[in-house]
Amino acid sequence: MTKNKQNSHGLIGLKVLITGATSGLGYSTSIALAKEGAEIIAIGRDKRRLEDLSDTIEQTIGSVTLVCLDLANQGTIEELSQKISEKFGKLNIIIHCAMPSLQMTPLSQVTLKEIEVNLLSPIMICFRLISCFHSVLCRNPKGLFIYISDARMKKFNGPYNSAKKACDQLLLAYQKENKRLGVNVVIQYPEPMGTKLRRKIFPGEKTIAADVVHKEAQKIIEKILMLTGRERIIT
Repeated sequence: MTKNKQNSHGLIGLKVLITGATSGLGYSTSIALAKEGAEIIAIGRDKRRLEDLSDTIEQTIGSVTLVCLDLANQGTIEELSQKISEKFGKLNIIIHCAMPSLQMTPLSQVTLKEIEVNLLSPIMICFRLISCFHSVLCRNPKGLFIYISDARMKKFNGPYNSAKKACDQLLLAYQKENKRLGVNVVIQYPEPMGTKLRRKIFPGEKTIAADVVHKEAQKIIEKILMLTGRERIIT
């Protein structure tokens, strides 16, 4: 299949793992990175959407490895880090986009199971990504961990808000520990986007332009180019 040559070569050779790659910002960022020549490791639970992503990336100069799994399941992240280490030797970047959520619900009506899935599990996933991939990211001098957060807290989204805040604190601690040497940690706060996640947690919200998510993906690309010392080279 002929690949589109109107792409930048700015990120050729970089191996990037993206969680939540089957929709929203994760999906758009995966495609944007591939257009810059990056090698994507796309993580998601929806096999069909992963295949759709692969079909789109085939039109770019980048490449993609599809991994269909649930990060919440015991042992999945640990096994994934080991396989990536064995196959690729290193990993340049992690972009953690995945985040479950409930529909707007008063905290008094949230069940223990929903707390486990939507609060405790996201915190553990974030921690496991840090602990399992730290040594792999440290194998290159500019290893990068980007966490997609959300500063806009609204009522009736208690588990989601709490999970985001807790993960922020984990990443801030990780950032401080690696300030001089080690992994560069970035907490990214995108503008409101018209994603499936946002429609779920903010039903009835005014429609957001479809191109916002693509603009936010480009902001991530620009940050990666800056932090890795790369430049866009259009051919």
